[in-house]
Amino acid sequence: MVFATLFPLGILQLYHSISVSYYDARTLNYIGSRTNSVLEWLRMPGDFVFILGGALPILYISFLGIRHMRPAPPTEEPKEILFTDVVAEAKER
Repeated sequence: MVFATLFPLGILQLYHSISVSYYDARTLNYIGSRTNSVLEWLRMPGDFVFILGGALPILYISFLGIRHMRPAPPTEEPKEILFTDVVAEAKER
């Protein structure tokens, strides 16, 4: 992404701001120009590599984890005792 679009677009915008004007290099007419659009579309192969190589494996592993989930074993707890108090006996001398 950096080398395919951001760096070339930045260099072109810097050149345009020096040769024409800074204001003109920031307008929508320049940013939406044909050259900028082509350079932005050149980023698509890198985006596909990121999606296929990064996001899809994570989604697949998450799917496998959900698919192979086991139900948790039930835990038996005493029904009549909610809290237990620990009382230390005082030692007599």
